Amino acid sequence: EADETHASDAGSLPHVFFDRHLYQPLLKERGDEIKVSPPGLEDSEEKFIAALKSYCRKNDATNDEKLFLLRNLTKGRGVGFFDTAGFYPDFILWVKHADGSQKAVFVEPHGMRNDDPPPSNDKVNLYLALRDLSDRIARRDGLEVLLDSYIVSATPYDDLSKKWGEGWTRKRFARQHVLFEDGLEAGISALIAPRDALERWVSTSYPYPLAHGYRALSRTVDPRNLYKEQLRFAENVLAFLASVSLALLKEEDREASGLDIRSLWSGGISPGHWKEIIQRCSKVFAAYRDVPLATAIRGLKIGSEQRGFGRDVFELIKAKNDYKHDRGPTVLEDIAAASDEVQEKLRRCMEALYFLTDYPIHRVQETGTDLSIGGSVKCLRYIGDHPDFPLEEVVLHERPVKDGLFLTSGGGNRVPLYPFILSTTPSHDAARETYFIDAWDTKKNVARMKSFEQGHTMPDGEVAETLAKWSDNA
Repeated sequence: EADETHASDAGSLPHVFFDRHLYQPLLKERGDEIKVSPPGLEDSEEKFIAALKSYCRKNDATNDEKLFLLRNLTKGRGVGFFDTAGFYPDFILWVKHADGSQKAVFVEPHGMRNDDPPPSNDKVNLYLALRDLSDRIARRDGLEVLLDSYIVSATPYDDLSKKWGEGWTRKRFARQHVLFEDGLEAGISALIAPRDALERWVSTSYPYPLAHGYRALSRTVDPRNLYKEQLRFAENVLAFLASVSLALLKEEDREASGLDIRSLWSGGISPGHWKEIIQRCSKVFAAYRDVPLATAIRGLKIGSEQRGFGRDVFELIKAKNDYKHDRGPTVLEDIAAASDEVQEKLRRCMEALYFLTDYPIHRVQETGTDLSIGGSVKCLRYIGDHPDFPLEEVVLHERPVKDGLFLTSGGGNRVPLYPFILSTTPSHDAARETYFIDAWDTKKNVARMKSFEQGHTMPDGEVAETLAKWSDNA
């Protein structure tokens, strides 16, 4: 670190020297005595810089990242957020990591005695909006730049945790990107660290029904609601894998699978039934050597309850059943601990499903037809499987099935996911969602479809008719 005595031209003015800051000097706040722009450093801001300096001093010899700090300007000249109530975080921290990825972090050290807890706190929630923006940039331009934000609370942990209510541990604050001045130096490492690889891949490359649900968990603050959503997502993972497995199953192998789908969906399907579908299909997939996706699903060994993916699925199903029958944890502290355990299992499951990034889902919409000899169907296709992705025109030599969701299963094969997974808008003014089959009333000939994203249901007679034909051909 450079000699602080001769490093700035501040003279006798009270200032802070930090050689990673993009300009010098950083002047301290002196009330009305001296007017500076941007405003002089307050005590909380000075403590943040001190912690950052200490981190850099201790880690310069071992870390390869390049770090730069910039004092943000004020309203009208700086980088701000929220049109209704301008928020101009005090600092912008730019980190360039050894792998070439970059991170721009907006940091706001300030007292929080008057702040409400999330989700009713836009300043705390800013990191969620910034990460969504990062994902859109990465998908569109391929740039590895993570936009992030943190609040450094000058209000002590004991005071803020009492104000925000039961269950606000330091760990829970950190998950919401709120750090405290005591122990701040340890929190700096999380602030600077590169983006978690799994999080990056889930956000940009995993199938949308899984990516949306996994990312949504970070938006749920209360451990009681989070635990419920984690278990719902665990079932969604099984529903997605089972639905894909059924789509991959060849018509001539349906009887060999031993699946009775009328019985499985009668009255509503359970997580255990989803697991059974995957197991039975996996046995048949032993002969699908020319279908890499089928081989990958079989490789999960979901039936193994002693280790790996199978064990995590077994324990998640047990937790889901216990919760459904009121046998789960009831005390907030126990719920938070159970939530932490479930999150670790979900993370391992998602890591095991990394192979899905090689098999994107496309949604096609017919725009023109000429099925004469040698003719074709013109369609619009989402690049990838996210509804925000742009459309491109493709040509198919067969009419797309209803809904037009296709999965690339490897070797150039395109597998329709209908009727097991479909994409639609539940009402004229609603956003598009993806659905799986939750129940099948064979007497009324109607299927109950459940949304991966929101968990609500809707009836669908056409799906029921297609299921009946599928079952008759088994």
